[in-house]
This record gives sequence, C-alpha cells and structure tokens, in this order.
Amino acid sequence: MTDATANTMKVKLKIKRFDPAESGGKTWWQDYEVDVHPDSTVLDSLIEVREQNDGTLALRCACRASICGSCGMKVNGS
Repeated sequence: MTDATANTMKVKLKIKRFDPAESGGKTWWQDYEVDVHPDSTVLDSLIEVREQNDGTLALRCACRASICGSCGMKVNGS
C-alpha cells in the first residue's frame, strides 16, 4: 500500500442519473466504487467519480462550505 492509499477506504456510491437529451426523462441508477479518505465529504467523493471514473457525471457546487446550498443533495433518500 502506498502512502497515498494507506489511509483510504473503498466506498460504493449509487447515483441516480438521467440524460436530459433523452426523451421521456428516464432515470437509472449507476454504481461507482472509489477510494476516499475517512474525512472526505459526499461532494469530495462525487468529484472523485467525475474526475477519475466518469467525466459524464454532472454536478454543481460553489462554496464547498455549506453556506450557499448549491451542492445540496439527498443521501439515502433524505
């Protein structure tokens, strides 16, 4: 194990997706596994997916400090 991965854990993200170009607005669930640090946020993990696994994943964030609400999301249905 390298220093970069020594303090990480593997998490599985199940993300509800849709393609606005598709007619009917059908949605689907897509699973991703990423290695994250224990102090990472859900937003950190989503950015990791977008940058390392799937560049088609779109998300919006601004301040990254829980102030503006741009990155608000549902987690486990809540």
